[in-house]
Amino acid sequence: MRLLLAILLILALVTPSFTQVWSNCGTAADKFQITSVVLDPPTPVKGQPITISASGDLDETVTGGTVSVKVKYGFITLINKSEGICSSQDPLSCPIAAGPYSKTITETIPADAPSGKYTGNVVIVDQNNAEIACVDVDINL
Repeated sequence: MRLLLAILLILALVTPSFTQVWSNCGTAADKFQITSVVLDPPTPVKGQPITISASGDLDETVTGGTVSVKVKYGFITLINKSEGICSSQDPLSCPIAAGPYSKTITETIPADAPSGKYTGNVVIVDQNNAEIACVDVDINL
């Protein structure tokens, strides 16, 4: 999930309205439906901390799976990784129970983040390789 945090930080860096830069690339059958995303402060500032809170509904218990993240700055790939949802590097403990789910993180926006176009894609699948969620990102800084 640290990869997911990286894309959330890029989103937070460039826009006060999170919903204007991301789109759901999944289907109505996705196991997780996002219901809320809140940025604090609503207008992120380079070099300052930002808190991102996201919540939604998970329709079945997750015991494992993978998050795959691809982030590009222009044509340069910054991140192209896959990581286990319940990896030892992430504070999530599995299983993740079905029902309402929320996650809040606080990170500092890099003061030297370059201006330009960022695109990204996040795909999360469960232990059966069924899609949990998919998000596309297209932003300018």
